[in-house]
Order: sequence, then C-alpha cells, then structure tokens
Amino acid sequence: MLELPLRRWWPISLTKAALFAAVVLPPAATAAELFAFDNGVGRGAWTPERQATALAELGYDGISYNYTNPTDLKVWLAELGKRKLKLHGLYLGVKFSPEPALPPGLAEALPLLRGTGAVVWLTVGAGAKPGDHDAEAITRIQETVDLAAKSGLRVVLYPHKGFYVATAEKALALAERCGRADLGVTVNLCHELASGHGPRLAQVIRRVAPRLAMVSINGATDRPGPGWDNYIKLLGEGDYDVAAILRTLREVRYRGPIGVQFYNVKGDSLANLTTTMRAWKTLSTSAP
Repeated sequence: MLELPLRRWWPISLTKAALFAAVVLPPAATAAELFAFDNGVGRGAWTPERQATALAELGYDGISYNYTNPTDLKVWLAELGKRKLKLHGLYLGVKFSPEPALPPGLAEALPLLRGTGAVVWLTVGAGAKPGDHDAEAITRIQETVDLAAKSGLRVVLYPHKGFYVATAEKALALAERCGRADLGVTVNLCHELASGHGPRLAQVIRRVAPRLAMVSINGATDRPGPGWDNYIKLLGEGDYDVAAILRTLREVRYRGPIGVQFYNVKGDSLANLTTTMRAWKTLSTSAP
C-alpha cells in the first residue's frame, strides 16, 4: 500500500504554530485508510448490516454517512463496530438564515460518536444566494465547532460545487478566519474538477495542506460534460491522473483517510465496490 507519511500540524508562522499547539487530534489514521461514501454502498436499499459486511469483506476501512437521525446513527455504529470498521465522516450541512442552521437531533447524535475518530463533515450554504455571506458562514461554522467539541469531535469543512463553500481554498480562507485550531478542510477531487481546478489540483493541495484532514477521490475525466458524468467515474476509469494526487499527498506528508465518491455512478453497488478496491490497490502500490 502507498505510504502517506504523517503530515505535521504546524503552519509557517509562530502565531499559528501557537494556535495549533493546543489541538487535540482524533486517533491517528493508519497510512492511506480507504473508506467508501455511503452513496456507493446501497444507500437507501441496503441494510446497515449488509453495508458493513460488504465493506469488511472487500477490505475497506469504513464508510461516511449522510446524517439522518440519532436512531439510524446508533444502528450504523453498532454494525460497523461488530466488524471493526470506522465511521470516518458524518456528512451534514449548515445553512444560512432564515433556515435552521443544523439538522434536527444533531445535538443528541454527536455524543454517540465520542471516541470514534469520526469527524463532522460539514457543507456550508447549500442554496445560498450570490453575495458575501462570509460573516454568517463563519458564525455558523463556529457554532458547529462548539457543538462538536462538547463530544470531543472535530469539524472538517466539505467543499461542494454550487454551495457557498465550493472549493478547498474557500474552505481554507474561512477556516483561518474562524480562528479554530481544530477546524479542518477537505480536498474533494470531483468538486475541484467541477470548479475548474483540475490542472492546478497539486497547487490546491499544497496550499491547504496545513489544515487538510479529509480527501475524496474517484475516477474522472477533466473536461466539460453533461452533469457529473465526467467528474465522477469509478476509480480506475477516466483519464485524470489520480495517482498524481496520491503523490502530492505524500509530498505534503498527509496521512489521513481517503474516501471514494460514487455519486450517480451507474451499475451494481457490490460490483462497483469490488472494482474500486481493485483499482485502489493498483494505484496505491504503483504510485512512487
């Protein structure tokens, strides 16, 4: 497997170094842990038991889930725990007023994740109207960080094309302004491609590296196309150089989890998961 050495969590300036020194990080991930987004594991069709069983048998380290409610979360965690799998990220969104900031029941759900190493994987501003909403975004993010901290959890921003925070660099800018040392950012291949950052993705990774906490990959072709068909393919398909991403992650000393995106990928879920794991093993052993 590709060794992605431990990336050190101190920025360049002494002031930031002092800020980050207070961070209490979740349990360190082993090198190149690979998890699947639940949109590739029979979301809405497979039981949690079937999801966990398939991932364990195929060699995945875990899964990320779209948050629904505390009852569902208890079931997911129980099935994952039986198979020593991890819930790497609980995906949810923070919205702007007049809508409620966070989904219902979250304050009751987050304590269930204490000690698991899972992060709150947070989108920001779905459906936000154009304009400068940085002040409200920062307030909402800080509120979520405070809520998560009560359960010993960390928040990692999830950039999403079409949302207010659409790119890793925008996430980094807001994270720095939030002034919270334990607030991380994500590089999502598909959303960076959709934002036109494919040719400079290595530069993006290097820029956000001090706060990089999550990464998602998939197969892709970096050219305009209908919908997401070019930006999200099965890992191993398309002509975008995913191995180059792994090389850059190694360069910046990232050693965190890597998720595989399956949004709108056609075909049988079990076959897709099998093909993806095969492609991952090829990628992770061939990248220098």
